[in-house]
Amino acid sequence: MPFCELRIPVDSNTTENSLSKLLISCFDLGYDRIVLCQTDNLRASTSNTSSSKKKKQKLNETAPTSSSSAWTCPKPYIARIPDLIIQRCRQTNRKFRLYSRLNVIVHDNQSLHYLKRSDVQQNFDLISLQPSTRDILLYLLNSTTIQYELLVLDSNDPELLPFPSKLMRATSERGITFELIYSNALRDTFERRNLLAFGRSLATNIFKHGQSIILSSNAKNSLQIRSPYDMIEIVQLFGFNEEIARKIINENSMNVLARAFSRKQTVQGTVWLDTTTTTTDEEDTKQQTTTVTPFVATETILL
Repeated sequence: MPFCELRIPVDSNTTENSLSKLLISCFDLGYDRIVLCQTDNLRASTSNTSSSKKKKQKLNETAPTSSSSAWTCPKPYIARIPDLIIQRCRQTNRKFRLYSRLNVIVHDNQSLHYLKRSDVQQNFDLISLQPSTRDILLYLLNSTTIQYELLVLDSNDPELLPFPSKLMRATSERGITFELIYSNALRDTFERRNLLAFGRSLATNIFKHGQSIILSSNAKNSLQIRSPYDMIEIVQLFGFNEEIARKIINENSMNVLARAFSRKQTVQGTVWLDTTTTTTDEEDTKQQTTTVTPFVATETILL
């Protein structure tokens, strides 16, 4: 089973040269599945926060309506696999794949309906939510209407502790995985202490068998990423044994990709919809046909 790195940050300022160096470093460390993550903030419309602003808008009916209040889903970052990786894959028969991910920092619960749109659900391979406060964390744990794969636990915010054990276990049963970021802990003692506190809380109180936990780097350069075998040793610091640590690093990440595939390509995990385009020679027109086949994870998922 290949190793996965589920969070390599990219944005409009990311250059192809720097990203290629980071991807080559990930490939050399043993990662075969890389997820490029774009982060965006999700806030409620300012026109809906107070009644006084609504009254002002009614008085100024002639004023043009601003379109900036609605949240706009970013477009997926298009990256190219470096030629060096393609050459090495041909020599060693390794399979290297890139995936897209949208990480949404949620500041309130009034604008979560934006995440139900088709452009959000279909444009990205993975969707993750990052609560900005403990109240938002509790709301996301109780919400069952939004489809996403990862819930990010920011170790920079110690106010998230203590975790609600029952809610987090119930959320994991719905297929949600909790993500911890380790890159900041490599260079700062305060963040290292918070990461250990988060990990030990998950290991001792909630997920004693290592289910529904992953670690990601969020690395912006090669110095901030560690090999999968180093990650196994880091997970053991949380209190897991070596067998469970290997499961967290190896299997849990692939399970996230499988659930993301099920959300994007299937209907309720039972039917796989495949759209094909055919052209007719006589009229030179294109027609799209949708085929429906039973969804069998072990046969159809090519992760």
